[in-house]
Amino acid sequence: MKKLIIGILFWLISFAVSYSQGVSKGVRIDLTSKLDLASGQFAQLFIPDYFSAGDSGKYLLVFHLHSASWAAEDEVYKSRTNAILFNIYLGGFSSSYQNYFVDQNKFYIILDLVRTELNENNIIENPIVKNLIITSFSAGYGGVREILKNETYYLKIDAITLADGLHSNLEESLMREQMKDFLRFAKDASNSKKIMLLTHSNILTYTYANTTETSDYLINNIGTTRNSVNISDAIGMQYSIADTGKFHVKGYRGDTAEDHMKHLYNMDLMLKDAVDNMSTITHVKKKALTNNGSVFSIYPNPFNSSTKINFYLSQSGNVKFSVFNILGELVYSESKLFENSGMNNFYFNANSLSGGVYFINV
Repeated sequence: MKKLIIGILFWLISFAVSYSQGVSKGVRIDLTSKLDLASGQFAQLFIPDYFSAGDSGKYLLVFHLHSASWAAEDEVYKSRTNAILFNIYLGGFSSSYQNYFVDQNKFYIILDLVRTELNENNIIENPIVKNLIITSFSAGYGGVREILKNETYYLKIDAITLADGLHSNLEESLMREQMKDFLRFAKDASNSKKIMLLTHSNILTYTYANTTETSDYLINNIGTTRNSVNISDAIGMQYSIADTGKFHVKGYRGDTAEDHMKHLYNMDLMLKDAVDNMSTITHVKKKALTNNGSVFSIYPNPFNSSTKINFYLSQSGNVKFSVFNILGELVYSESKLFENSGMNNFYFNANSLSGGVYFINV
């Protein structure tokens, strides 16, 4: 069995090397050492040469797991998405991504590092992630699964695309546990609250659920069905489609390594679909941030009577929450002691305020 696995991996690597390299042009910032990654692993920021953040500093971040840098770059560049790409490669197996992102602080550390690099390299002044799309190929799903377990992260992610890469255990109870957050995201997407796109091949696996079986699991549990189609595109021959709300699954024929890799090399098709599905998301505006804390997310937003403010503290201590109206007038203020650094939250009750736009200062 070990020899068979090595043979398949060699086939995938050989095919990747023989495929023509990317076409992307832009600025590349290596983050491998700053994230203390192991030998053979790497992480990189890519800013396309056409990228424009506008005056507000808000931008779309594409967070990609598992591929060569040029393949991930082409995902953004070929789709002409006005976004910044973060790409991380941790090895050939899903366990590498699972083991890295099981530390719930890793995702925030990466986002904070991205913000710092964009600011210090004069790419965006005071950058703010307006929309966040997570994209993944093959084994990268192991990291996505861990990221989705964190409620704060889950709420911040607008879209997920999985290119022939969602597996689980075959045993029913274990499959249910491993798929529960993907299923939650799929349900939200079917109700147009999130965006979720999957492609899959027909590659068979015998000791775990393949990408067709996991797609079927999601499709069946959100109460939709597949429809037969006969469409040829850059990925190959598409034979089925499932669509409900903003949940989309495309099934492709093919059970070879070459068929699998075509899902990677044409991720731009999925990203373009995700951006086309993207709706404008409104957030409470942040008036200022102190050195002690930074607002990570506010949900729900807009809201009626109350909302949850998730924020990160570099050290424990007193935090003062100040809310201003559009005239700059202080309408609410409260100080509270937080004994733990890292991620914290605070519930803001706005029953005494009238409807409108407010600015939060932490």
